[in-house]
Amino acid sequence: MHVSVNILTWNDLRYLPDLFASLAAQTYTDLTIRVLDNGSDDGTLAYIQAHHPQYLVGRNVRNQGFAPGHNQLIRFALERAYDNLDDQAILILNSDMILHERMLEELVVALKADSALGATQPKLLRAFANVTLDDGLEQNVQSDILDTTGLVLTRTWRMEDRGAGELDKGQYDDHTDIIGATGTSALWRAATLKALSIDGEPFDSDFFAYREDCDLAIRARRAGYKAAFVPSARAHHYRGMYGAAKRNLWQRFLDRRQQRPFPAAMSTRNQVFFLIKNLTFGDVWRYWPWILINESSRILYGLIFEPQTRQLLIKSLGLMLKMTKKRKHVLALAKESAKVIRAYVSA
Repeated sequence: MHVSVNILTWNDLRYLPDLFASLAAQTYTDLTIRVLDNGSDDGTLAYIQAHHPQYLVGRNVRNQGFAPGHNQLIRFALERAYDNLDDQAILILNSDMILHERMLEELVVALKADSALGATQPKLLRAFANVTLDDGLEQNVQSDILDTTGLVLTRTWRMEDRGAGELDKGQYDDHTDIIGATGTSALWRAATLKALSIDGEPFDSDFFAYREDCDLAIRARRAGYKAAFVPSARAHHYRGMYGAAKRNLWQRFLDRRQQRPFPAAMSTRNQVFFLIKNLTFGDVWRYWPWILINESSRILYGLIFEPQTRQLLIKSLGLMLKMTKKRKHVLALAKESAKVIRAYVSA
């Protein structure tokens, strides 16, 4: 199985040496590394051109966002794939990663072993940059704190990172079936991404960034493609936000206060997009109290206290109507009943 390693960079110079070193150390070698720069202005492009020019496939003049950028890379990979797309895979990979040497091999083995799988998900742990030690020196730390073991769907109909913030004690290692793989690092069967594309897009470009992986994950599962968590495949991720998956309302409020305006605005808006595209009437009937309380409080908070969120929500009213049209395409791809999706819902 040939793997296209797709990396989208945007002002990620500080992470690239470790990322490329970890890719060079992979035990799985049937791969092609493809990098698209998304309008960086921190020297990222110059570094890649100087040290790894063979990886660079293009550059956007300005930041096009995660979803459009990765769609470009996926199209590039599909156009250059061999005839049998089932024997081709695409690794969606963040640039702020350090891969353990067997990560890609373990993901490929799992994907090849089960033809029903559309994607495989590694165990991601958190890395912290510039940590001050007792002697006053700073260094990067690769921790034993979980970043994600795949996506979970809560009764508020939000997708969260399973195990986020927990100390890794192997508590998730026996659970392989997940509703979907995170966009941070996931190995997708190339044929699956092509089959899930709507108007040639696996990721919804209107999301720009944040929660587009949730949208793709639930579309894949509804279309009959399973996802698996592979605990033996490991990597570290420099996560900007360090919150745990299991947080009470007050903790979530504090996290929201600390979040940067742009991610907060995009996450709020894109969750609305996600609900419009993916909720069925049966889902609403069963979970409307939790969805209503959760989303109305987030939207109300954003409208009152976050000017960027307020502006984005108002500006996106037309796109919300567009989501209702895309919903028809999403449901047209569905092969599984809504009950299959609801079986994944957790508290």
